Amino acid sequence: MRLDVAKLIHFGSPRRRAAAAAVDCGRLAAFGETRVFGGDYDEGARREALESAVRAEEHATSVITKAFRDVGPGGALILRDVDLLPLQTRRAVNEALKAQRANDGGTDRSSRVRVVLTSSVSIPEVLRGMDTDDVMTIRIPPLRVRRADVEAEAHFFMRRAEMESDDPVRYDLSEDGVRALQAHDWPGNEDELETVLKRAMVQLRANRVTQLRSRDGEADDFSCQLITKQVLWPNSKSGYGGWRRGTNFRLNLFSALPWTRTMMRSELWNGGFQSKVVIPAFALVNLALLLGPQSRDSNVFLNIFWAWWWPGILITYPLVGRLWCAFCPFMAVGTKAQEFAIRAGWPMRAWPHEAMERYGGWVLVSLFAVILLWEELWALEDHAALSSGLLLLITSGAVIGSVFFEKRIWCRYVCPIGGMNGMFAKISGTEIRAEQGVCSAQCSSYGCFKGGPAVPPDGMETSGCPVGIHPAQIKDNHDCVLCGSCVQACPHSSVRLNLRPPGIDLWTTNQPMAHEAALLFLLLGASFCHRLPELADAFGASPEVQEAIRTMASSTSGDNAFASEPFVVHTIAAFCALAFPSIVAFSSHALGRISNAVVNASSERETPPQPFVKEAYAYLPLCWLALLAHFLDMGMGEAGRVLPVAARTFGLSALADNAGLPSLVADDHVISFCQGIALIAGASWSLVLLRYNASRPWLAVAPQSVSILCIAGALWRVVVVAQ
Repeated sequence: MRLDVAKLIHFGSPRRRAAAAAVDCGRLAAFGETRVFGGDYDEGARREALESAVRAEEHATSVITKAFRDVGPGGALILRDVDLLPLQTRRAVNEALKAQRANDGGTDRSSRVRVVLTSSVSIPEVLRGMDTDDVMTIRIPPLRVRRADVEAEAHFFMRRAEMESDDPVRYDLSEDGVRALQAHDWPGNEDELETVLKRAMVQLRANRVTQLRSRDGEADDFSCQLITKQVLWPNSKSGYGGWRRGTNFRLNLFSALPWTRTMMRSELWNGGFQSKVVIPAFALVNLALLLGPQSRDSNVFLNIFWAWWWPGILITYPLVGRLWCAFCPFMAVGTKAQEFAIRAGWPMRAWPHEAMERYGGWVLVSLFAVILLWEELWALEDHAALSSGLLLLITSGAVIGSVFFEKRIWCRYVCPIGGMNGMFAKISGTEIRAEQGVCSAQCSSYGCFKGGPAVPPDGMETSGCPVGIHPAQIKDNHDCVLCGSCVQACPHSSVRLNLRPPGIDLWTTNQPMAHEAALLFLLLGASFCHRLPELADAFGASPEVQEAIRTMASSTSGDNAFASEPFVVHTIAAFCALAFPSIVAFSSHALGRISNAVVNASSERETPPQPFVKEAYAYLPLCWLALLAHFLDMGMGEAGRVLPVAARTFGLSALADNAGLPSLVADDHVISFCQGIALIAGASWSLVLLRYNASRPWLAVAPQSVSILCIAGALWRVVVVAQ
């Protein structure tokens, strides 16, 4: 590309009819080059190497001096890769330019030889040993930011290689080959692109010769051979072409299972299901919770909320990540409210991105802390009306955010359930991504991000991404809600639904955030907070304290529950339980800095300790499986009683008690076994993740490893042993 621009400079100028010459400085620098391998070589070899370097300088100087004479006054001399020239030769070029200025008195530039220098290194390095007078710098963007040029340049290099090799066969790029080239970052720019294509052509040529020999001269039609992605990068496991961090080990489900793409582009997925099913069902659930029986064993909707929804959503995280948010009833109502506000002419404000990025996450953590305390102190899992109040409270936040701001600001920044879903979505085995090369090279509509009308050949009309992200710029699964809007809008089929190793975000492209680490430890503390009686028993608390911990707001007298001393004790204990994991982990981090210093003292290379925010993500698998272990009590012990509970909900207690309605309940020993397996798996995964991300010896991460084991052991005591 640099050489082509240099040619354009000449042929686009008034000097275009004058003589021009191009000199490949890389070849000049290699002339007479002698390499001496090994560290112990004699003086003769050293002298030979120095003489070779001198010969190269003299040869380069003579060639360039002759080129100056050949092009003559008014001509142009292009020095390709001038940074490879020996310093002495560059000084000779500088002297020739000085002589020109002296000869014409510094006024008649048209009689001078125009020298165009091309280089891939910094400008100061190029001009070392040369005057900077009359220098004009033209910067050419690297190939990675000119992805639209990749296909055209690739065809140019292939045609040139065909002519150089006198090959009668024509070569072309397949569609996946073009996308693979556009997806690669090309650190070597055009030189790397040309090398990759030449290697692919040589490979196809060798395959053709082998086939001709094996078939005694009879072979398929080779008049045109396609260069595919597999030919370009034979060993690549990435779905994106060359290797790029966070893209390996992916399977595009849209290609393997085309019905998945059809489903995500359907009207049912993109609003139809929410309007026709989710909103009516949500209204029915809240009415039943507010007006129906209040205990979990008598209200089927309360049973579904606590015994089905909580274990169910935790189990789905490694499968579909944040998919719940695509059909969330809170935002389904919020979206309807937003549509009403737009029809009424209310202005939709743009998002205050800076403020939300700085404070939104902490508001989310605070809301979740209040919810967890409310659940524990008011026993929401056994109080239908209060559980409905929780659902309606979250819905009100979604509605308020939707009528004042465009799209789904509540989902992106503030929703407590959305924050939890986004954090645990990082362990998901699926992801939505787009091919960066295709988006950069072929797309100009950006409908996936900002919305717009249908764009041929494959785009559909959409309002853009509801959470304001571009699928080609996604680093991890935190924000994507799998709504399918980008799949609908993309006219180039660039968006992919990938199957990947679960949790790969955590050791590749994870974006550590302080508020998310705080949410992680808060949810890990929730496993202790909701097991306070067992925790008090494990710590040997006095009978008075154990009795106080069982005091709920409903069991206190008067309007102010906090006037009751036992309830205050319960509140303090709940606070301490929520904070317990974070205190242990942060203390271990402080000890880890000491152990890291000990390791550095005994090693040759000093490595700083990991920041606590990054280290905290090692606890995420333990947090997820600890919550699952906690909710397995209700999931395996009560969810199967849904038919008898449904009968009681509708006033058919006799049918529930006497008719022998079927129920499926696991034995306590089976539940304990499953809880134990979950905790062992969570602790093991966390230890491996800690060791991998730290990239330090076990001694350096020993305090945090002990912390993980201690928290897992405490959970074992209050969840499994106390079962």
